[in-house]
Amino acid sequence: MTYADDLERYQLDERIATGGMGEVWRGTDTVLHRPVAIKLLKTELADDPEFRARFETEARHAAALHHPGIASVFDFGDASRSTQGSHRPYLVMELVDGKPLSALLRRGKPMPADQATALLSQVADALGAAHRAGIVHRDVKPANLLVTPDRQVKVTDFGIARAGDGVALTRTGQVMGTPQYLSPEQAEGRPASYASDVYSLGVVLYECLAGRRPFDADSPVATALAHVREPVPDLPADVPPGLAAVVYRCLAKDPKDRFRDGAALAVALRDPDAVAPLAPHTVPVDTSLGKPVVPAAPATAVLTGLPPASAYSGEQPVQKQGGGWLWLVAILLGALLVLVGWALWQNLDSGQEPSETPSTTPAVTTSSATDNTVELPATVCSGQIDDVADSITRRDLSVAREPQDNPGDEIAGDVIDCNPTGTLTKGQTVTVRFWGEAPTPSESPTPSESPTTATTAPTTAATTSPTNPLPGL
Repeated sequence: MTYADDLERYQLDERIATGGMGEVWRGTDTVLHRPVAIKLLKTELADDPEFRARFETEARHAAALHHPGIASVFDFGDASRSTQGSHRPYLVMELVDGKPLSALLRRGKPMPADQATALLSQVADALGAAHRAGIVHRDVKPANLLVTPDRQVKVTDFGIARAGDGVALTRTGQVMGTPQYLSPEQAEGRPASYASDVYSLGVVLYECLAGRRPFDADSPVATALAHVREPVPDLPADVPPGLAAVVYRCLAKDPKDRFRDGAALAVALRDPDAVAPLAPHTVPVDTSLGKPVVPAAPATAVLTGLPPASAYSGEQPVQKQGGGWLWLVAILLGALLVLVGWALWQNLDSGQEPSETPSTTPAVTTSSATDNTVELPATVCSGQIDDVADSITRRDLSVAREPQDNPGDEIAGDVIDCNPTGTLTKGQTVTVRFWGEAPTPSESPTPSESPTTATTAPTTAATTSPTNPLPGL
């Protein structure tokens, strides 16, 4: 017996995405005779109370929002397999005929400014609706923005969203969000606000206009720290000054310097020339060292690495004044603890059992490290082949691509695994296996007993379109 037998009125037709938390299927509502998207929580997570709570949170938050720019939620249930007594929550959503923005962006090729503005002003409007309802998305990124052939955008995946008066759903030491799009306050473990969503959307807008992300270091923790302490790189000179001013205000380190919410950003995107330029952000500097000061983590970070958002009451941490070598040692120790905490989070949030995956704690460079070695964490080997290959080659490693036969229900280009990983020698070849193009299906696939665990893809993409809805990209 399969889960398809226990979805009552819903029929599973084709799996269209697999990710850390679940899998998304194209399905049919057999009562109303309409296509739907059905999101199933992964089998190995179905009995985890926290992941079930996050899944139910997504259903509750998304169902409470009614906006043309937010994918609608129709139903929520619990599929059971009576022969095994197991249960998997499922979410029935609007089937969006489109592609995630992440599949349309090309690294190194900027999007025309008017096109980027037209798309992301829709996202700002949708986030404004969520903010008016008191909901912070907390994971705004291109993979969660579906673009239809007529260039309409739908915001999806409210799985880690948080109501303004709710309790954060997070394990101790776990930071929710995606490092490349994480706001500074989220990177520091402080509560996310509407301005945090504005920052993340600002990163997406920067990526569209520049063809690259503003901060994309060699490891997740280095990327997160860059959001906290590094100035925003300049946008290309051909970006209109008014629009550039909007982006820089979105990416202000202090939430109070950003647009207050999605609605305010939407207004600015429609008339960017009316936005006053933001004064250049200055990073606090210890004059005795001449280097940026990494904001100190709270005391709880000593035991838990990055602390949960719920561990803070909303106040800014007070930094003690001082200089000298004692302060330098404290900074380095804090950075080391953050590295360890982030690596643990990467293992937990990947949807894999910790006992099944070797530790991928990023190596901390010390004076004893040789110049001929480089660290390749297993967490790098997740996503589309071009992005993974780019991350590997930037570590002075070679890439051997090995496409695998696609059974028909996997996302073409999704990386399966890399070999080897860990501490490697510069110039060493890393073999990357990824799914090739899917053959034309002869029949609807049958859901497997346990979802494919070697493949990662955005969990929010409700469907993929056979053609590029944005041919100009």
